[in-house]
Amino acid sequence: MSETIDVSATAVDEDDRSGWQAEDQIAVEYLAACVEAVNNDDAFANFKSNPKYKTILEHVLKDQGQCYLNICREMNEEAVDVNIEAFKENDKIGNPETHIYPGIEGPVSPTTLRYMKNTFEMALMMDGAEVSKVVEVGGGYGGLCRVLSKVCEFDEYIMIDLPEVSALQRKYIDQFPDIKDKVKCVSTNDFGQIEDVDLFISNYALSECDLKSQMAYYDMIVTNSKYVYLIYNLVNFNDFHYNDFIDKIKEDFTFDTGRDYENTVILATRKDESN
Repeated sequence: MSETIDVSATAVDEDDRSGWQAEDQIAVEYLAACVEAVNNDDAFANFKSNPKYKTILEHVLKDQGQCYLNICREMNEEAVDVNIEAFKENDKIGNPETHIYPGIEGPVSPTTLRYMKNTFEMALMMDGAEVSKVVEVGGGYGGLCRVLSKVCEFDEYIMIDLPEVSALQRKYIDQFPDIKDKVKCVSTNDFGQIEDVDLFISNYALSECDLKSQMAYYDMIVTNSKYVYLIYNLVNFNDFHYNDFIDKIKEDFTFDTGRDYENTVILATRKDESN
């Protein structure tokens, strides 16, 4: 049974948001939408279509989805064809906006196509390396975890997020019996040092935190990771500390950078793994 959360607990003060620097109104409405989805099954059945939720997630446009699909086909067309139906399981819950794309039977959400791109980029970065423990900071509702699980047989997947979001992740992941016992949903109020991480992921979330929070995650988790996949959000926030974070990661990792529209993708390998 999913945890029940009091809407009044939704964070309003930026100090209560574990360093997340989103605008107050956007953050409050998003967190309230998460709470509603946890506490109300009808809201949960449609949360991906909730406009207040879509300010943060599930707002990928149809044309962007086509671009992600094209990139995936360039990376590994066979893997797209073999796994697409499994990836589309992510769309069965939450009533996302879906579209028809050439070469795919039936509709798929552009957000799921973005998670496919993330998954394929991580697979190329790790080049067949065994992955047992994955940590994701800011895991959304758990969609990337769901998609990645179809091609990566991890033993443990830890998602760290705000309490309201973490509760939604737990409810969402519990809908998938094949992975629910492997996934831990940890509140930002409760996380600590995590050792022996094979893959650390943070798409947008880490970059949207203040520098103090970024360094805390780095020192307690990132530095203990073999591979790191980040998307650094370079829009809509006032202070990103991008250069500070890059200077830090250079100490322990070799890395390449790419683009995800206006955002920067960082693919990093720990120096002792790349030798």
